Amino acid sequence: NYIRVRIWNDPFDENGNGYGGGNCDIENAILVGKRATECGMKLLVNFHYSDFWADPQKQMIPKAWVGMEIEEKANALYDYTKECLKKLIDAGVDIGMVQVGNETNGVLCGESSAEPDGWKNITTLMSAGTSAVREICPDALVAIHFSNPEKVSTYEEYSYNLHYYNV
Repeated sequence: NYIRVRIWNDPFDENGNGYGGGNCDIENAILVGKRATECGMKLLVNFHYSDFWADPQKQMIPKAWVGMEIEEKANALYDYTKECLKKLIDAGVDIGMVQVGNETNGVLCGESSAEPDGWKNITTLMSAGTSAVREICPDALVAIHFSNPEKVSTYEEYSYNLHYYNV
């Protein structure tokens, strides 16, 4: 009853060639979302907050956000999330869930829990994304995505940090 669509900020090089990670930007996501809605399905919007795949080994900053300090990056992430969701809603897409980040195992959008203020920065970004979701899609579920859920320590660390930083 759901279609999951991954969204990359700008998955194309300066010549318009895709990086090969699905090449799904917001415009492609709208097409997928409209088709899902027409079939009576909801859309799970999966923001990677990267121009290419985001996973525990790589959480590259979108090229447009390189060099930003954490507050500036959080504002950009909020604005980007809000703008994309608004475009989807305006296109008539039925959004049921929004995933803020992809496989964010202590990393997100260039921030790492191994660095000083790492979890603080990661959760600042997560909170910016979830705030945008709540503003545009108040009834949508919000997912915080990490891999290897079979490890109890992953749940413990995540739940502690999400609670501590009020995500």
